[in-house]
Amino acid sequence: MKMSMQPELKVQLELDAHEKECAIRYQMVNDKLEGLDTRKWRIEAMSMVGTLGIVALVVAIVMK
Repeated sequence: MKMSMQPELKVQLELDAHEKECAIRYQMVNDKLEGLDTRKWRIEAMSMVGTLGIVALVVAIVMK
């Protein structure tokens, strides 16, 4: 006599496995996004410093 799994139980097990895989995938995506956010902040900071440097240079030239 074969032991067969109830269809509801089988679907529930498949859903649980799918949710675990998705949780891992979304955690990886979230980690990547956090890394990109840090890089974006650094690029913004460098562009602000560059802009302030140019403004300071222009002011120094005009004041001469």
